[in-house]
Amino acid sequence: MGIVKDIEIYSKCEQHLLTYLGKAHVAYSTYGSSAGMSRYARVDDVCARRLQVQERLTMQIKECIQNTLKPLGVAVVIEAQNLCMQMRGIQKQHSITTTSDFTGAFEKTATRDEFIKLISTKFS
Repeated sequence: MGIVKDIEIYSKCEQHLLTYLGKAHVAYSTYGSSAGMSRYARVDDVCARRLQVQERLTMQIKECIQNTLKPLGVAVVIEAQNLCMQMRGIQKQHSITTTSDFTGAFEKTATRDEFIKLISTKFS
């Protein structure tokens, strides 16, 4: 399993045209072909440039990596502050929205749990 975590994400909500920003964590399980680590951050940037909701962004990142590299599995988790929640309506300033999507090897509980544990760990 390879993981690139804490990738900065900036996008705009298609419903309110307000920014959401946070971090993405991407994991892949491969048996051969892989891409340089910076490619995973580039995929995130390209997908985030579009107006869209966070749930779809998570899914698009996963699908792009899965369809291009055809690894054994892909996992994507995005944690973001949505200005929709902070500026409009409910106005909850410290809320974080977390979305996730998994495919292949990451649909197995043990692999998914290992990924979640690793992205939750803070390294000094």
